Amino acid sequence: MNLFSSANNDSQIGVEFLPRGVAIAQVQSSKKQSGQLLSSDFLPAIGQQAQTLALQDWVHGNSLQKCSCVCLMSADDCNVYQVEKPQVDDAELVPALTWRIKDLISYDVGSAVVDFYPMPLSNKNNTQQVSVVTAQESTVAAYVECIKSTGLKLVAIDVPSLVVANLKNVQQSTEQTLAILSLTESAGSLNIYHDTDLYISRDFKIGTSQLAQVTAEDESIFDSLLLEIQRSMDYFESYYGLGSVSKSLIFPQVPATEKMAMYLQNLANFDIDFISVSDTGTVDNLELHCFNAFGAALRGIKQ
Repeated sequence: MNLFSSANNDSQIGVEFLPRGVAIAQVQSSKKQSGQLLSSDFLPAIGQQAQTLALQDWVHGNSLQKCSCVCLMSADDCNVYQVEKPQVDDAELVPALTWRIKDLISYDVGSAVVDFYPMPLSNKNNTQQVSVVTAQESTVAAYVECIKSTGLKLVAIDVPSLVVANLKNVQQSTEQTLAILSLTESAGSLNIYHDTDLYISRDFKIGTSQLAQVTAEDESIFDSLLLEIQRSMDYFESYYGLGSVSKSLIFPQVPATEKMAMYLQNLANFDIDFISVSDTGTVDNLELHCFNAFGAALRGIKQ
């Protein structure tokens, strides 16, 4: 087993633990073809122990020990709250935010890990908002232990709402307002970016399995999805005053989402297309479960 394979030095891995398995994406991190997707895999496994073993087997089977890894926290294991930024020195910001959200979490704040990221200022409201991410210390420790047990080099723990911004589609949307709609089998999320900054992140309970059941006689699911999208876009326009979304990109591109896109395009006042992962414009090589893992793998990678 080669612990010092050259692959370990020129790639980075993103890992997301999902209810039914582990999603993994590996991207090129060296200057040549930086950000290129090298592989993506979904390892079916349920439960922490089974998922840890599956990831260990995958890492060892591909001789990727020592490879840099960005691990995503499950939405069930963390909370994100948007609050007004306290008027304190930077050194006191995390304690102040911890105090502010202590009544919002269901566990002792003394056992919480707290971090934050700033939200863009509104043209209509100068009050600075920040998004506060909280998780139990024991939960974070379990993620760290799991990744370390595989031999991967953990460089960051991230949250799904932030890693989509790492995609080239977003990074190249300077001076544009772009919406990214990503769907799993049972849920979806919409992120709205302006000039590559994240402004809106919303989750909803409509996924590809429901979309696949739509018939010509009953297209109400499409209408429900359009309503979710429009609510987020209306809030973006009214709160930030930066105009409307000009384009929406969708993942994955499957028959159900292609049918949905055609329906939405007839009603929407913005362009709709599908996300291209590679320079050739194809997404066939990105496993359907691995969208967020791919975004995680791109963290800190110049493209």
